[in-house]
Amino acid sequence: MKPKISLVAPAYNEQGCIEEFVQEADRTFEENGYAGEIIVVNDASRDNTLSILLSLQKIFPRLQVISHKRNQGLTAAMITGIENASYDTIVFMSSDLESHPREDIPKLIAALEQGYDVAIGRRMNKRQGLLKTLLSQSFNALVRTLFNVSFHDVGWVRAFRKEVYYNIESMRSDWHRYFVILAAEQGYKVKEVQVRFYPRKSGKSKFGLVGLKRIPGGFLDLLVVKFLSSFSKKPMHIFGSLGALLMATGFLCGFYVLYLNFVLMEAALTRLPLVLLTVFLFVTGLQLFGLGFVSELIVSNNEKRKK
Repeated sequence: MKPKISLVAPAYNEQGCIEEFVQEADRTFEENGYAGEIIVVNDASRDNTLSILLSLQKIFPRLQVISHKRNQGLTAAMITGIENASYDTIVFMSSDLESHPREDIPKLIAALEQGYDVAIGRRMNKRQGLLKTLLSQSFNALVRTLFNVSFHDVGWVRAFRKEVYYNIESMRSDWHRYFVILAAEQGYKVKEVQVRFYPRKSGKSKFGLVGLKRIPGGFLDLLVVKFLSSFSKKPMHIFGSLGALLMATGFLCGFYVLYLNFVLMEAALTRLPLVLLTVFLFVTGLQLFGLGFVSELIVSNNEKRKK
């Protein structure tokens, strides 16, 4: 039995390709015998995207159009689409035709039918633009290093069961690219499938200078995700470790000050900066240790409330 699918696609100023995208998506449903819906989230487009979508609704019964009053970005569009989806199988892809619905959707759905919880596309051909390619490869390499996963393309097309989204604790702004990481951290089975990247037929990439400005924030977000996934449930592991390290360093500095004072007979006051450093290291380490205990208490209380 074919699954019922909710295809979620954000659209922002895509008047040149949105009609073809809807046509190709609808044809994908027809050719593969999928039941379901096509949800296009118009993210406050400033061109004719919305009017084109509204006219297409009269032709394609499975098309649903949801429009944001202001531009909120891909993550917000993804959340809006999922929370308005009628079916448990979600396919998420952009509407700019850089991915092809008739090629990618059957591959992603096939992976879910094999028992995987999440299927993600891996672009096997080079993307348009050397800078975008290098940044994407660097980002994915960092993801593999930090999270010990084998994914090569975490920010592309994906299909998943709706329960995966609801079991992920947080989806903040621009965190759509971390969805796969968060799902894997929850223990869901993820499979990569090979797909192709297609150059844009019309419109402009949303990367550009704005995308470059997001790089520092994206790096910091990645560190936040690592912190939340690794230490949010066991905060003592990080605070206690740092506190113990600082306290141990303070003890060593303290022993060195005592050695200078009682063995080499140098007055401790002549080493005042070292004495102050010793006190600072020890007190800071003790504070971090205490913060770890408080954090553990907060986490423990939160887990009891969930039960």
